[in-house]
Formats: sequence, C-alpha cells, structure tokens
Amino acid sequence: MLRVAPAILMISCLLVVATGCAPELGALFKLRTISQPSLPETSDPSVVRVDTQFYIYGSNNDLRAPVTKTNDIDRQYTRSEKDSLTVEAMPTSPAWAARSEQLWAPTVAQFGTRWVMFYGADRINPPQPYNAQCVGRAFAERPEGPFVPEPQPFTCGIGQIGGALDPEVTSDIQGNRYLLVAFSDTEAPLHAISLDANANAVGPPVQILARQYGWEYHFIENPSMVYDSTRGNYLLTYSAGVWWQRDYSTGIARCSTPVGPCTSDPSGPWIASSAGRTGPGGLSFFTDAAGGARAIFSTFTEGRETQNGGRSASIMPLTLSPVVGLGPIVK
Repeated sequence: MLRVAPAILMISCLLVVATGCAPELGALFKLRTISQPSLPETSDPSVVRVDTQFYIYGSNNDLRAPVTKTNDIDRQYTRSEKDSLTVEAMPTSPAWAARSEQLWAPTVAQFGTRWVMFYGADRINPPQPYNAQCVGRAFAERPEGPFVPEPQPFTCGIGQIGGALDPEVTSDIQGNRYLLVAFSDTEAPLHAISLDANANAVGPPVQILARQYGWEYHFIENPSMVYDSTRGNYLLTYSAGVWWQRDYSTGIARCSTPVGPCTSDPSGPWIASSAGRTGPGGLSFFTDAAGGARAIFSTFTEGRETQNGGRSASIMPLTLSPVVGLGPIVK
C-alpha cells in the first residue's frame, strides 16, 4: 500500500498547553526572511507526497501542467536540473479552455483509486470577459499523470458567471474533503465546496472569507488550509493584491471548520516581501517524509516582477507555537 500524505496536515507541538478552540488569531509571528528559492520557474505550487517521492505541481511555463518528481526537497535546483525531473502532466488541453497552453494553480489528490487534478484556466466566450476564469477537473491513474480533463468546467463561480480560480483540495480532522476556491466578481472571494468520495460537489459553495483590509488590495485568492491541533481549529492562508506586483503578499486567518467561520489577521500580511524576494503568494501546505510540516510558495527576484513568468518556489518548515496567543511560524 502506498502511504500518501493527507490533504490536510495534523500539526502538533512537542509542548502542549491547554488552549481554547476559538477562532481568534491572537498575535501572529511574521516571516522575517524568505529563504532562497528551491525550484526556479515554479508558480502557484502544490505538493503531493507518496512515500518518499514528492510531486510538485505548478502553473504553466513551457509545459501546460508541469510536475516535478523528486525525493529531495532540501536542496536548491538549477533550472536545467529541475527541468530534467519535470514532465507534462496533462498532454491534452481542456476542450473548454480559451488558450490551449494555459493552466494555473493545479491541486492534486487521490480519491479512491484515481488521482484528481483541479486547475484554473480561462473559458471560451465567458459572459463576463474580465472574469473568464473557471476551475476544471481531470483524472489520472498516477500522480504524475497523464491527466485527462473533463469536457466542461467544474465551476465558473457564483451562478457559473463571475469566474473561479486557484482551487485547493483540503480535508478536515474527520477526513471529509473540500475544495477551496476563489470566486471573482465579489468582495468575499474565498469559498469552500464539500466533495464526496468521487470528488463531486456536495451542496453549494460556502463563503468563508471576505476582503477587509487595505493591504488586501484588489483581490484575495490562492486559499490553502492546515489543521492546528494545538488549538483544535484550522489555519487558512491566502494571497492578496495583484500577483505580478511587489506588494502581493500572503495573509492568514483562523477557521473553526473548513467551511468557516473564519477570522483574518487585521495586523497585516503573514508573509510579505523580504530578503530580495517579492510578491510571496500561492502558498500550499504539505508534509515531508518524516511527517514534518512544510509550506511552499512562490516569489519574484526583487526588481524583476513581471506578468511573463519569473517566479520561483521556496520550501520552508512550519511550526506552531504552543504558547497561548501565538500563531504559526515559518522559519
């Protein structure tokens, strides 16, 4: 039997104190220094671990759905080294996609005997041309693919009109699955969709977080979630701003359940530009081979922000403070 990393991490600390399960954030540590990237040309990354093998997915670059397979996540790869470990996970473009080469923010999980990928792309002839994004679904027999896309999108937002992007599969402490997603054309973009054992939607999307603060300018997107066993609730991260700008950042909230209620941190981003790396976003959680918690996210080299690629992925350990009132630390 393959030992597959769970879709949501059950993180605990060596020191345990009695704390409540309220969703209040308390004072959060901020990330002071972003580590140098491990994987060049890797945007909106997510990770699946099978035993000691890691499958790192990302938005399209020279491949539609690049997936990098490695058993070593603790080193920095050159572009050529990374490319030698990377294959095309979706050889055939979705029939509904407006651009055959486009695919972003893929998330992959095992449902029964099949591997399921949710991903974003623009659709043909959208009712709102400025919100053309939809989330699609594809299936494969192996985590590296080849994934075969469905002929129609999985969701295109509220009323199937306003747009949907940045899916992320997660689960609760009981093992129930959810798809986190950002809906466009709304001040409350972050939603959760319950999934059944076949990765089908169960009931309508549930709103879990709205945009509230000035530093969340323009939009919030890229939701990801992890269980905090020190408090018995969930940490929700999300990207805020315009993805190709320096001030793009990563926010954090606490949620009672994967479908809310959620309370975001009013003091500002959890991860902001630092150490010559800018625009940190697209964060996703996973576990390493020893069961330790990790976070992966993408940044630009300072001064080289662009809409035409250029982001690279950093992988950093995640710990949770057992002290009442303190939150997660990426270090």
